Amino acid sequence: MSSIILSRRRFIATTAAWATGGANGIAASSAEHKTISIIHTTDLHGHVLPTETYSGRADVGGFARCATKIRQWRKENPDSLLVDIGDLYQGTPASYQNKGRLFVDLLGKFGYDAWTLGNHDFDWGPEVFSNNLKAAKIPVLTGNLTGAPENVIPWKMKEIAGFKIALIGLVTPGLPYWLMPETLGGISPTDPTKALKTSIAQAKSAKADAIVVLGHFGLRKSDDFANPLRETIKAAPGADVFLGGHTHVRVPSLAIENTLFSQAGYFGINCGKVDLTFDLNSRKLLAKSAATEFMDDRFDLDPGVINLSQPELKKAGEQLARKIADLEKPMIGKGKGSEVANFLCEAFAAALDRNNTPVEAVFHGTFGTGEIPKGPVTVADAWEILPYENTLITADVTPAQLLEILFEDRWASSDRTLWPFEIIREKRVPVRILKGGSDLPADKTIKVAFNSYDSQSAGMRLMRLREIIQLPSSNRQPVDINTRDALIEHFLNA
Repeated sequence: MSSIILSRRRFIATTAAWATGGANGIAASSAEHKTISIIHTTDLHGHVLPTETYSGRADVGGFARCATKIRQWRKENPDSLLVDIGDLYQGTPASYQNKGRLFVDLLGKFGYDAWTLGNHDFDWGPEVFSNNLKAAKIPVLTGNLTGAPENVIPWKMKEIAGFKIALIGLVTPGLPYWLMPETLGGISPTDPTKALKTSIAQAKSAKADAIVVLGHFGLRKSDDFANPLRETIKAAPGADVFLGGHTHVRVPSLAIENTLFSQAGYFGINCGKVDLTFDLNSRKLLAKSAATEFMDDRFDLDPGVINLSQPELKKAGEQLARKIADLEKPMIGKGKGSEVANFLCEAFAAALDRNNTPVEAVFHGTFGTGEIPKGPVTVADAWEILPYENTLITADVTPAQLLEILFEDRWASSDRTLWPFEIIREKRVPVRILKGGSDLPADKTIKVAFNSYDSQSAGMRLMRLREIIQLPSSNRQPVDINTRDALIEHFLNA
């Protein structure tokens, strides 16, 4: 969800390689040594073409650029493995319109050796998830899940250049705090530490020469509920390398305990490579080093990737350009109760009316939309306003419970709005909810709509909201309405 932004550079960012067993800085294969490369991507989020960084630098990243660098690395060292660490396809219209199949096929056709699941790979529900797993031509590695299909396995041994490399997959344990049970389809995460200990023991028993963890959780300033990185590495020792994801940071090389950690950022803006150098006689791992490369305009778009993606890119481009409204004046989106926040709430209420599931109120924010400018509004603008495929849920809540929810959401950065009510606050604390100038009756329940992400706690930010909605008295009802589709329809009808 939220991401830490680190600076990017236009050259390979490599920090020190360190050695085990007395050797240091061994890089190339020789008569005595063999170097095996692990090339990795993560958090591609459906980006085939170049995009921009969170800080606004344009024309960077995209899988088509990564593919050019991957081909180069493979030519330099044919003894390479290629892995992806999750959040593969959610995030762009070109990927959404084929429900992720484009990127699943790209991994297979580009010869990936493994794919580890990310939280957003579940976003489009169990049917889409199941179809993509069935279509995958490569191993899907995620060990800390219950209820997963049989073709999702904890780990895989890959033999290359005579050496056995164990690849172990993990997913963030934060899944249920973002995604509804209906979306996960009976799948839930388990303790990554316990799963990792089991897989490491099995890999060692199978005589692995090196153990590489592909973990869709990553570096934060401090570990959190979704990213128990340091805790997991410390509690489950034995991995030589841990390749991370999820937090959208670039970490070229970092020592955590005795494990080499690396993370390749987001959207293909960086591509990563780890080199493992072995002694051919003793089979001992002598050295390990990691690097990431910034994917700017030094790298051409890979013709093979573009050829495979072109039909979907063309179709998506045509759809994004379609005009859905023409605003006579700007629509301001800053703060609780803003024009954009109210418009979104109105859109969802109207969609629920059409679905014969009407509500009396909607609780929703703007995802940071500052202003929708005067003039034409396109489908592309709707994607900017609502970048995630959230659905809606309805629940019956009391005015007292609504005040609890509003109190929990009182931090300054949130612009979530309880439409169409007026909120009276004292020193930022909500104390009354008015409708038409009168207090809501204390003994009456209100049917309120929430988006699916908020209903699951918005990443542990709205835990009281989650608790209230899960009470039997709330009559929680998921409604299969995509919020972006509802917004587009409301613009068209305005």
